[in-house]
Amino acid sequence: MWQAIRENPRAVFYAVLMHLVLLALLVFSLDWTPKAVKPGQNIPIQAELVDSSKLKAVEEKKQAEQKKIEQEKQRELEQETKKQAKAERKKKAEAEARKKAEAERKKQADLAAKQKAEDKKQAELAKTKKAEAERKKKAEVERKTAEAESKKKAEAEARKKAEAEKQRKAEQAAKEKAAAEVRQREAEQAMQAQIAEEQAQAAAEHALSQYIPYIQQKIQRNWIRPAGSPQGMSCLILVKLIPGGEVVDARVVRSSGDALFDRSVETAVLKASPLPLTEDTEMFKYFREINFNFNQDN
Repeated sequence: MWQAIRENPRAVFYAVLMHLVLLALLVFSLDWTPKAVKPGQNIPIQAELVDSSKLKAVEEKKQAEQKKIEQEKQRELEQETKKQAKAERKKKAEAEARKKAEAERKKQADLAAKQKAEDKKQAELAKTKKAEAERKKKAEVERKTAEAESKKKAEAEARKKAEAEKQRKAEQAAKEKAAAEVRQREAEQAMQAQIAEEQAQAAAEHALSQYIPYIQQKIQRNWIRPAGSPQGMSCLILVKLIPGGEVVDARVVRSSGDALFDRSVETAVLKASPLPLTEDTEMFKYFREINFNFNQDN
């Protein structure tokens, strides 16, 4: 009720005013003045006749006015109801619009958040892909660099080994050549030395053949035949000499079969020292040891 009063103050005002008017008409149409009544006195009742048609007219007027007020009230109430309904509809529409707007805002916010999250995800993914691509690129560059360095190092090592092998072969060839040349020279020198030695030996043998008769003669002069020594005995004796023909040793190397004969020959060689030989010191080296056959019949 109070809500209706607050919402329709004008209609309430007219309704209250109409009731006050009716109450005033009733109050002023009646005689409310009290009259003093004596004891035992009959009080005559005074009544004023009222015209029923007039009363009816008043009543009809009052009813018409009341109806008019009611109609006005009803009209205002309907208007207010319509206004309220319109306000409610507007309020509801506004609430619905706000709700829809809020839902749309929330939807857009959710979409924006999702889009932001998706953008962030895609950015992170792109960043990860970029980092992975850069890592792979860097790894590939490092791998190629390492391969190039390894290849370069291997090639350098191969060149170094090839150069070392070439140098080794060259040095080996040089050594072999030098060794061959040395061997060749040594062979030539040895051959020349052998030839010279053979020539010197031949010359010494030739010279010794010339000195042997004198040596044997000198030994014969210093030999004393052992008593009972048979005729025709001989032995091979080795004589060791020093420059000047001095005898340092005389030893029978092939016995005659008679020890006394052999010792007599050794004694004779020692007594015959120095033996007659060349004074050429270069040739004397061939006469340091001489073998000759001693025959008692010579």
